[in-house]
This record gives sequence, structure tokens and C-alpha cells, in this order.
Amino acid sequence: MAARNSKHLRRILAIARKDISLALKDRMILGVIIGVFLLILPSQLLPIILQNESTPQAVIYGLEPTALANGLTHLPDTSAFSVKSFPDLRDEIASGRSSIIGLVLPEDFSARVSAKQKINIDAYVTHWTEPDDANQLEEHFENKIHALTGSPIDITIVDDQVYPDEDTRGLQVMFILQMINAVMTITLILVPQLMISEKETHTLDALLISPANLTELVIGKGLVGIFYAAIAVSIVILMNTKIVAHWPLFIVSVFSGIIVAVLTGLLIGLLFGNYQQATIAMWFIGPLAIAPPFIILIMTAELPGILDTIINWVPSGQLANLLMMSLMQSVDNQTALLGLGSIWVVSLILFGLTLRQIIEHIK
Repeated sequence: MAARNSKHLRRILAIARKDISLALKDRMILGVIIGVFLLILPSQLLPIILQNESTPQAVIYGLEPTALANGLTHLPDTSAFSVKSFPDLRDEIASGRSSIIGLVLPEDFSARVSAKQKINIDAYVTHWTEPDDANQLEEHFENKIHALTGSPIDITIVDDQVYPDEDTRGLQVMFILQMINAVMTITLILVPQLMISEKETHTLDALLISPANLTELVIGKGLVGIFYAAIAVSIVILMNTKIVAHWPLFIVSVFSGIIVAVLTGLLIGLLFGNYQQATIAMWFIGPLAIAPPFIILIMTAELPGILDTIINWVPSGQLANLLMMSLMQSVDNQTALLGLGSIWVVSLILFGLTLRQIIEHIK
């Protein structure tokens, strides 16, 4: 049994190694890296272009926060804005990129400013804020508010574990959309080429009459697709590691999304005989795969019940929900398992359809 399993593994790796070696020779891997960087760089460069990535920013909530926010904003090295509720304050903090702090002004703030009395201000920062950065934000805004009011200021961070939630719109949404776009775009473009190339060069026929069986062929090609997707995903993750709260759920969710995308790509490659036909199919399937996450994470309009259910239960929709959950403070295990299960059910269906197409090709 061990010897037979070893032969299966060797054949699977041989199929995968051939395609990966060819990709390295043809510099296809470099194309993947460049493609992903072009996908994510605009959102990474925008804060730098606007010069607000490192500017200390305060989100202020209180009875009369607007005047203070306006005063801070007019300073050359500081940014601030006010919100109308405490939940809005936490949401704005979680949506920010970096160097952001939430300040809750005491009810008697104006009276203390008039009397030049000491003012104690509660502060909030995200869970990914480094302690040194948090201390610098405290000191920065103590000095700036003191300069504006003339009162002694004592800012104390009462919560350094602010997390996003399902309603948060900001860095997290961009991160999730980049992840799903990287997986779906790279996989649905490159993986069909694996099968079509084999068919056009007639190496698929040679593979099917070789000792490699159908399952080994699909797994071997799938490993190459996973390899491509892993490169794309790694680039996106490396730029956003700080915001992930639950790595086990995050990794399992990403892997599940990669599997369903790879199997979709393999099936497209088997169903169509040339690149032109496959490209037309990808023009339809690609938007259908990418649209649900955009609708779930960005649209605020209420959708009809049936449409909302469909969007949330297609694999990419569930992937968006699972990735968002991995960034939040807590994980609903039942919801997570149900979402992962739905993705794997679709993967098994796609795997069966892929095997069926290979059998049809043999006939």
C-alpha cells in the first residue's frame, strides 16, 4: 500500500513539476507577480500620494467635538474629524489604515477648557496598533490639544483592541476584494491554459495512456493552479498581515477559495477546445465569480430575499463572509463551518464534473 501511494504521489508531482518548470522558463510566474502588483498597488499607493499614511489622525466623539477637530485639522502635521456616535468612532478607527486614534471627550470638556483645568480623554486604537505607535499618538494629541486649548491634557488608551465588524467599510473591504480578485483572476486566466495547452499539443492524450490515472492528472494540474494562486495570495497577504485576527480561519478560507477556483479553471479548460472559446467563457464566469463579494461588502441597498441568498451562498460570496469574519473580534464557529462546508460541496461537484470531462475526452 505504501509503495503504491508513493507511485501515485510521484506521478502527481511529475505532472505538476512539468508545468511549473515550463512556467518558470516562460516567465509566466513573473507575469503573475506583476499582475498582482498592478491589482493591489493603486490602493497601497493612494495614501502615500495623498500624504496621509503617516500623518497622525484622530477621530473625535463628544458633545462639542467639531471645533476641536477643525482646530486640529488646520495644524500642518495633524488630521482629525468628528463623528456623531461612539459606534461610529469605533467603526472609523477600524476602517483606517494606520496612525489613527479615537478620542472620547468628557461631557464637561468646554467648561474645563474655559477654566483651564486638566482634561482626561479616553482613547481607542485598533488591535494591530503597535504599543510604541499608540504611545506616540497619545503624546502627539496631548501636545496638540494642549496647544489649542491651553489646558493640561491626559489621554489614556482604555481599549487597544478595536476590531472591524460586518458593517466596517475601509481597509478590510479593500483587502478582501484584493484577495478574491487575485485568486479568481489569476486562476481563471492561467489554469484553463494548462488543459488547453495539453490538448493542443496532444500531450493530454499521452498523459491519459501513461501510468497516470484520471485522479492523478486532475490533482497534478490542480497543484499547478494552487501554486499560481498561492503566489498571488502571498503578495496580497504580506501587505496586510497586521489586520488578520484569526489566522486558522483565514488560511482555511483562502485555501478553500483557491480549490474551488482551480477546479473551475480546470473544468473550463476541459470544456473548450481552444483559447478563444475559453476566453469567451471566462468573460462570463469571471464577473459572476467576482461580483458577489463586491455586492456583499460595498452595496448598502437591500436586495430581494432570493437574490440576497444566492449572492451570499455562491462560493465567492461565502469566501467574502469568511474572510471578513477572520478579521473580526470573534468567530461564529457554526457559521464558519457552514460556509466552509458549502464551498467544499461546490468543489466536490466541480471535481466530479472535471473527471467526467476527462472520461469523455478518452472516449
